[in-house]
Amino acid sequence: MDPVVVGSLAIVASLVLLAVRVPVAVALGLTSVIGYLFISSPFGVWYTLGTTALQIGTEYTFSVIPLFVLMGALAVQSGMTDRLFSASTALFGRARGSEAMATIAASAALGAVSGSSLATTATMSRVAGVDLLKRGYSPSLVGGAIAAGGTLGILIPPSVVIVIYALITGQSVAHLFAAGLLPGLLLTLLYIAATYIVIHLRPGSAPPPVLMTANRLKTILGGWEVVALFSITIGGIYLGWFTPSEAASVGVALAFVIGFSFGRLTAAGVMASLRETVTTAASLFFVVLGATFFAYFIIQARVPVMLVEAIEVREIPGIAVILLILAFYLVAGCFLDGIGMMLATVPVFFPVVVGLGYDPIWFGILVVVAIEVGLITPPIGMNIFVIKGQLAELGLGAIYRGVIPYVIAQIILLALLLAIPGIATFLPDVFF
Repeated sequence: MDPVVVGSLAIVASLVLLAVRVPVAVALGLTSVIGYLFISSPFGVWYTLGTTALQIGTEYTFSVIPLFVLMGALAVQSGMTDRLFSASTALFGRARGSEAMATIAASAALGAVSGSSLATTATMSRVAGVDLLKRGYSPSLVGGAIAAGGTLGILIPPSVVIVIYALITGQSVAHLFAAGLLPGLLLTLLYIAATYIVIHLRPGSAPPPVLMTANRLKTILGGWEVVALFSITIGGIYLGWFTPSEAASVGVALAFVIGFSFGRLTAAGVMASLRETVTTAASLFFVVLGATFFAYFIIQARVPVMLVEAIEVREIPGIAVILLILAFYLVAGCFLDGIGMMLATVPVFFPVVVGLGYDPIWFGILVVVAIEVGLITPPIGMNIFVIKGQLAELGLGAIYRGVIPYVIAQIILLALLLAIPGIATFLPDVFF
């Protein structure tokens, strides 16, 4: 059978498996192994699979993932997230809906230490969700704000998704971290603006503002721990003090020191953080293994080469190709797991985009933002179901209605990235 046909069928099969909720690692690994057997010998397949596992297991860059996951887990166990939310609320002062806006800001800061969308969403559901509902915020605003805020965890560095993109495309983690910062901050501002507009159009969705106490400044300064973690780790990368792996190690050590110095981190909290880290890192190892093997298979099947040749023959403009890729992500994200979809398609799209002359760092951020849309888009939106699991009193319909303004904010960011690529490429150009 023609390798291109085999590769194309494998891509379709992987997306179907993801659609029926087969684990990402299994979907990508199974389709690539079966497909490889059609275009190579059994020995070649097992040899490639073995060397791929060895490569991933000994990849220095991969150590970034468990270290940053551990740093985020220690921050949560130390109670930093509670103080962060209080500080964010005090920062917004007397504005109507200040707690909802604070939820977005706190989610951005928490995402900057956890690197995970689902972890940020789950944490903020517990920390802010119940309090917002008790204060009288509408269920749709609560669900929308928490779901949207959680998406910032995969854009603002250190992002696990960005690290995975770097691993499967061979790009620099440090460059991608730098590229994600400005878009992440811009999306945070767009989310806050969306929250303000919703409250302005529907004043009943938020209660009257609470009078600030004399301890407002003290409360704001109470969020210094997360600021310190982010500034030292990510700032150290930008300033050339650390590699990403070294920065992650420093972040873990700093989280330990802060947690124990103030008596907020217990032995039980450390053990819980270690268990979470081992579980997360192990599952991500198999996801990266399956994605990397799938990428090797797609390249061997010459699917990207075929796409590039087809584009050249038909003289399709590069921007049209980018728009088609984004349209695919936005539509497919309504039905497929975002990360799994990225891992199944980036090996196909990446060589095409690079072949058209586009910046691979910029494209990575564009893909991450497109995936963010899928995290809060019905019917699959993973963040929505995380919130529903944490806050059973919220109906899915209310959450679905609540995320609409934030999806619009994400579309605006995508349009800005297309019109002004420098939003993503400015910091990498400055620091590296």
